[in-house]
Amino acid sequence: MTPTVSSRLAMGGRLEITLFSDDPSWGQRALEAAYSEVARIEQCFSRFLPASDLSRINRLAASGPVVATPELFALIQQSLTLSALTGGAFDVTAGPGRPGGYRHVRLHPVGGTIEFRAAHLQIDLGAIGKGYAADRAAAVLTQHGITAALIGFGSTTYGLGSPPGQTGWRVAIRHPHDRERAIGMVTLTNRALSTSGGYEQAGHIIDPRSGQAAAGALSASVLATTAAASDALSTAAFVLGPAAIPLLTGVESLVLTKRTDGRLSDVRSPGWPVERPTAHVGRRQFVAGLLALLGWSLLPPLPSFGIVYFTREEAARRLLPEADALQEEEIALTPEQKEAVQQRLGGKIKETHYTVWIGTRQGTPVGYGVVLDVTGKEQPITFMVAVSPVGAILGIDVL
Repeated sequence: MTPTVSSRLAMGGRLEITLFSDDPSWGQRALEAAYSEVARIEQCFSRFLPASDLSRINRLAASGPVVATPELFALIQQSLTLSALTGGAFDVTAGPGRPGGYRHVRLHPVGGTIEFRAAHLQIDLGAIGKGYAADRAAAVLTQHGITAALIGFGSTTYGLGSPPGQTGWRVAIRHPHDRERAIGMVTLTNRALSTSGGYEQAGHIIDPRSGQAAAGALSASVLATTAAASDALSTAAFVLGPAAIPLLTGVESLVLTKRTDGRLSDVRSPGWPVERPTAHVGRRQFVAGLLALLGWSLLPPLPSFGIVYFTREEAARRLLPEADALQEEEIALTPEQKEAVQQRLGGKIKETHYTVWIGTRQGTPVGYGVVLDVTGKEQPITFMVAVSPVGAILGIDVL
């Protein structure tokens, strides 16, 4: 197979793509299709383009519900879910000097509309947009028959498949104070790496909780199954800093390198696949790495970040505000349904009985609140996950 390497300016950064194909001319066509897809996303999602769909939402949503394209609606929905999961450490409504207000964004799944319940609210998808664009570029390459490609978009890199004869794409994690140095290596195979760190412009990352420059860490790196997830969660981890340790204990793998009496020390789970470099690592460093496996249509056993606990009915009313009626039902999966779910997930499930709150408006379902239990670090955790009729996550509350 022949490698094709290319780079272009896109979405305010440089998009670099390396791919392998049997036919170089076909590989070039696949590249052009990927670049065109990223350009399309920029035209839709950029807040800097007056004609973009996002700019239209920002102009009108404070005056009432505004219809959004299904793609933009889904991405904002995903962003709000991440805001809830991270306790507001990731918030697409935050900006310099402007604390985040994601709780004031109302999504209406039935009509596909977005509404702002606070004045001067604006949405900026900069902390997730490039990751989403990388995911879409990978999807387009796959549609063109490309099975091995590396997509680098600023601080986010997605590895599609693996190069010929290799187990994956080897990617370096940057040193927070030196762009030319690495503090570790990871191998990407159908997953993404994002790093938010001190090499970026001072004050570039805002703490949504205060509207001021984040100071929780010097660097944060996240591995995820999608580039959108890694992009957003690396920002949240950078903001959280050491606070990520107690809040993210349910994440599959976590590694932190922090200052301890002038020395470096690690707190990591065995699954974090960082290969140490042989070079000396600087002392004034704080590197947070999170392995976050987050699917948008299914909820993995991540911890909740809520500090307010609700009854089941309170959670259902909070998570399904469009509903004018709620009904609690017990659902038991048949063996055939269980097998179908396991095939879709690609893994085993233990539970076959679920409690579901069904929200309807004038008799039409507008969402479902599913009660789930996970094992926390010290005790079981019960929470409700609200999903739309098409399976998109609407929100999460701890019970």
